[in-house]
Amino acid sequence: MSVTESTESTASPPAGRTLACVLMAMNVFMTVGIVIANKTLFTMYNFYFAPTLLLTLHQATCSLGAHISDSSRNKSEANKAPAVFIAAIVLTRTASNALANLSLKFNTVGTYQLLKMLNIPFVFVGEWIFLNQPLKVSIAITLTVLCAGVGIATIGDISFSIAGTIFGCTSPVAAAANALLVKHVQSAYKLKGNELLKSITPWIVLTQIGLIFVTDDITQLPHWLETETTGILVLALSCLLAWGLEWSYVSVVDCTSAMTMQVLGHVKTVWIIVTGYLLFASPLSTRTAYGMSLAMAAVGLYTYLKNASAATKVAEDNAGESAALTKNDTLCEFAEDPKKIVA
Repeated sequence: MSVTESTESTASPPAGRTLACVLMAMNVFMTVGIVIANKTLFTMYNFYFAPTLLLTLHQATCSLGAHISDSSRNKSEANKAPAVFIAAIVLTRTASNALANLSLKFNTVGTYQLLKMLNIPFVFVGEWIFLNQPLKVSIAITLTVLCAGVGIATIGDISFSIAGTIFGCTSPVAAAANALLVKHVQSAYKLKGNELLKSITPWIVLTQIGLIFVTDDITQLPHWLETETTGILVLALSCLLAWGLEWSYVSVVDCTSAMTMQVLGHVKTVWIIVTGYLLFASPLSTRTAYGMSLAMAAVGLYTYLKNASAATKVAEDNAGESAALTKNDTLCEFAEDPKKIVA
């Protein structure tokens, strides 16, 4: 993925690239870790009755962790973004999660994966419209190949229904809007990492609490807490990984772009497939292997194109600065020796 896109960082380019690479690796690690923890929690420790409660606990842990980690900052420095943007991030995040779950409920897994890939074109066009990013044919082709590779690797049975199609198409819209809003708030208001999580996670928790009693069989929770001591430890691990995942998500978007975060999402899909094969003996067909190879090749090409574009922009900026400095030096020389000025 591109690691030189952010224009907000004050770090030198090599340091910025290293930081972005570390954050992306952390995001992939946290994603794979939380998938393993949640799968273990649901299958081995029978926590399948409370998926929304699990998501709510994740966000509550993020909120608590963000407040503890960011407690040294001046309170007046936090929450600098207008309330309307914070509310929009919360609503789009909640809507994205809810619509994704409904899409999975009303669609086959193959259809769910297919419609989920609409995130890529929505973010691509959204960056052009709202963030003034140029539309590049080479990037568009690369992203198409990436989606094709992920599709080959993951999509199986496909069937459409009216409700499933509506939920499947609106979920990527909400997810794309959330990524674009996060990038805008970070760029415009310098709301970073834990500062941003402090602003949004308490409200996400509040929006999800009401859903617990609709989607979960909460009556099983007391018995589960009494009998699953090890399961409680796995639940705590899942919550800690969720905090790391959320923090690395907003940090990656800040260091790179909303589009790069979507590409990273497909990298995580590939790694989840590999992890399932290695740890849970999930089947890995030849078609899946070909699809993953195509997807990772597209990721490599995307990285090359974005870094090449960033290097070109830096060279152009440096050339412009050099020209301006040369002009200023000449004016200073004339000012020191008026005889050099020819009428």
